[in-house]
Amino acid sequence: MERVPDAPPTALEERRTMTAIQKSDETPTARRRKEQVLAAAADCFRREGFHGSSMAQISAAAGMSSGHIYHYFGSKEGIVAAIVERERSELGLLFEEVKAATQQVDVASAIVDKLPVGIARNTDNCHVSLLMDILAEASRNSEIAQVIQRSDRELREEVYQFIGGDTPEAKSRYEILGALLEGLSIRVLRNPDLDAVLDQEMLRRVVRYVLTPPTDTAP
Repeated sequence: MERVPDAPPTALEERRTMTAIQKSDETPTARRRKEQVLAAAADCFRREGFHGSSMAQISAAAGMSSGHIYHYFGSKEGIVAAIVERERSELGLLFEEVKAATQQVDVASAIVDKLPVGIARNTDNCHVSLLMDILAEASRNSEIAQVIQRSDRELREEVYQFIGGDTPEAKSRYEILGALLEGLSIRVLRNPDLDAVLDQEMLRRVVRYVLTPPTDTAP
């Protein structure tokens, strides 16, 4: 009798599996060593690119044996997945701050008030160089592409509910805001003097406009 192939795991199932694996190693020493590897790998990727960085180079930069690195991450792709997840966690913490702020102000104001953090993040040379290398690799490597897409999917589904629910308008708002902020990463590479010419108040007005529901002016 022919065996029926197992159904592919859902995103939630994958996340639960990853969480269980991570928790098995979540001693303070393991966390410290993982961060040590991620910092070393990120530095290597910035300098040499994903393909130009070998596990031996990452091992040397981290001051840790390749065996330990393989134990924690499994592969270079696993390291990239952990870097992406770390960024997702950082954005999640920022989003929690924005949500907490809505106890005092409206949603648009809460997001606009955090805009300087987003601008600084997306124009930081270290962040931009690493991001560009990972995105470039994602265009060639389906495993990394899936990691990035899953991370974005989880974040945007959470943000949708915050900026208007699971509606076409909320989805469009998210994509426009993403294009505005992530586009800064490209602009700062093309124009290193971006910080000197970028009018942050103008950007704040644009973001507020995107987030403000249209008013019905019909009689």
